[in-house]
Amino acid sequence: MNLPEITQQNFRILLPGKIAAVVEKIQEAKNCSDKAALLEFYNSELYQELEIEATKRWWESPAQLYSELRQK
Repeated sequence: MNLPEITQQNFRILLPGKIAAVVEKIQEAKNCSDKAALLEFYNSELYQELEIEATKRWWESPAQLYSELRQK
């Protein structure tokens, strides 16, 4: 069984679930609105890296991504 190759064009289908999970973790930790948590994540360097397939950040779990976001 051959799995499809992940490319810059198709990897975006993996992002919504990861983004939602990271935003939920931000929201819980900061007790803020979903909009505030989403904006914090979208404005982060980590999110910019996540949007580029070549960084392979999409491979990381939401827990790993959140942990790295907190460290920066």
